[in-house]
Amino acid sequence: MQEGDRIINISSIAGIMGETISAHYAAEAAIIGLTKTLALEVAHRGITVNAIAPGVIKTGMIKDMMTATPESHMETPVHRYGTPEDIVETAAYLASPGAGYITGQVIVVDGGLTLYNTSQQLIQNIWIIKIKNYTSWLF
Repeated sequence: MQEGDRIINISSIAGIMGETISAHYAAEAAIIGLTKTLALEVAHRGITVNAIAPGVIKTGMIKDMMTATPESHMETPVHRYGTPEDIVETAAYLASPGAGYITGQVIVVDGGLTLYNTSQQLIQNIWIIKIKNYTSWLF
């Protein structure tokens, strides 16, 4: 690698907040630790290392959640799911010359979800919505 090169890792907000599936989320946190350590190791060579921590991104991975609880996106402060383009735009900026003074950082792209620690609340609300939908169907 040479001066001006960029390393961009992808982690998750779960690597920042922690969740109940410990092995997977520990790995996400490890990516963040690697990002910070590597940033220190290569900064003197003019190479930057950063990570992107996406929140809930509208992909096939959350298709079942969107179908079961279509209003769950309202749990984020911006009232929408993230898109792959949100992540791509963030990565493009981090790869650009304009981000040459940013290194060792985790850029959270989550629509504000981690601002008030709602990830567990979101999961609970999904279950509440499912129960409400089910009970309204019964009565």
